[in-house]
Amino acid sequence: MEENFQKAFVIHSRAYKETSLIVTFLSERNGKINAVAKGAKRKNSRLSGNLEPFQCLNIDFRGRSDLKTLYLAEPCEVFEDFCGSENLYSAFYVNELINFLITQSEESVDLFGIYKNCISALKKEQSVETILRNFELDLLGILGYEINFLTEYDNNAELKSGQMYKYSPQSGFAKSANGFDGKILKEISDRSFSKDALMASKEINRKTIEYYFEELNIKSRVFFK
Repeated sequence: MEENFQKAFVIHSRAYKETSLIVTFLSERNGKINAVAKGAKRKNSRLSGNLEPFQCLNIDFRGRSDLKTLYLAEPCEVFEDFCGSENLYSAFYVNELINFLITQSEESVDLFGIYKNCISALKKEQSVETILRNFELDLLGILGYEINFLTEYDNNAELKSGQMYKYSPQSGFAKSANGFDGKILKEISDRSFSKDALMASKEINRKTIEYYFEELNIKSRVFFK
């Protein structure tokens, strides 16, 4: 019998029948998977209490269809709480990005790594905006939508400090009378975020996400207006 023992995080869950749950995991080897946790709502279930978000788990599942059957879910690390409410809300936003943007069974060890690092950072650090901007940029890169912050899209000329550039998700940056200073774009590329670079990156990342996934309804964004 095939074994799928691996690390995973709960991204989303919903009730299934009277006593079970359908749980969406981001797993280390198999990417995003859905699995039925039979009887998980029963108090005496061995799965009860373990299927909470932001806890790194060891899981095992079976099944060849898109909906697996969960056999094991046990914490593999001591749970750490978030250092603030904004950090917790930010983690839910990250989960919604994963839930909406990642397709079923999209395998990526890198994806699991950037998610795990992001959640770990949100639990320990106060720099929420920097953590989120880094995660969004990394996620877009893994999905094939990496943003080129170094050159113009039409002539490959290097972006220059003091020159303004407009941004288009389908192409990139081009000279303009207004927009983003090349100096700020270089800071984003280097991930050396000043206050202005964080604001610019937030706008550019969101514009990119909305362009490619315009039907998304990421409810956690209400916390970041």
